[in-house]
Amino acid sequence: MNQPSELSNNIEPLVDFSYVEELGGGKPDFVKQVLSIFMENTPPGLKELEAFVQSGRSWDKISKQAHFLKSSVGIVKVRDMHKRLQQIESLAREKKEKETIKKVLAEIVETFSEAEKIILARMEQ
Repeated sequence: MNQPSELSNNIEPLVDFSYVEELGGGKPDFVKQVLSIFMENTPPGLKELEAFVQSGRSWDKISKQAHFLKSSVGIVKVRDMHKRLQQIESLAREKKEKETIKKVLAEIVETFSEAEKIILARMEQ
């Protein structure tokens, strides 16, 4: 059953587990496995994206890394991360607004640091 996860001023929970729960068909072990994979891949994926953006590496690498991360947050829905990663992917593909990319990435990292606590707690259930 989906539980509301830490609400801020938004109505939408910070982390929405409903899709991964639906995929799991009520099997808690499946949900834990998906969350475990998500937590193994997402933090290093974000660090890699940060490194690409900070070092001024190719737009293509930034776009591809944002796309990779976007697919993960389509399953474990962390508020606004998918939309922000889409924004980074699009800007990088268009080869523009690197400062905007840096700003949006900072927002993603901040959001994820809060979501990470909720996801780890859920994995303990």
